[in-house]
Amino acid sequence: MLLHIRRIDSCEAYHLASALIYPKTALVFLPEPMPWQRIDIAGLAALETSEEVEKGVRLFTTKLTATLAGKRMPLPERPLAYRLTTVGGQQFLLGTAFPPFPLTVQETVAPSRAAEVSAVSLSVRWTSDVPLLAMR
Repeated sequence: MLLHIRRIDSCEAYHLASALIYPKTALVFLPEPMPWQRIDIAGLAALETSEEVEKGVRLFTTKLTATLAGKRMPLPERPLAYRLTTVGGQQFLLGTAFPPFPLTVQETVAPSRAAEVSAVSLSVRWTSDVPLLAMR
């Protein structure tokens, strides 16, 4: 199974209110189309997941990092959720319509050496009692 992330799409999280989430099986069904917006990335994105038990509650942390193919993406006033597509075509949902929402950070790196690459990196971190969800 190849889990290399080749595509990232985003939409405002509130659009996912009708999603049917099954946390025990880490599945989500979207009964209606969502207004996904493609995020242009350079190469593949990195995805890390971990879990821990804190005060008797299992928490899942998912971190997505990617290099944007152009300039910074405009961030809306409302929280975002992300659809991740692997090289094998499998899709995952990062975030839901309900708090806690994924935290999105963009960082511009402008190195002091001309031989090094300038880039905008995207980092999304989500800690929740819901794991990264496979989309069906």
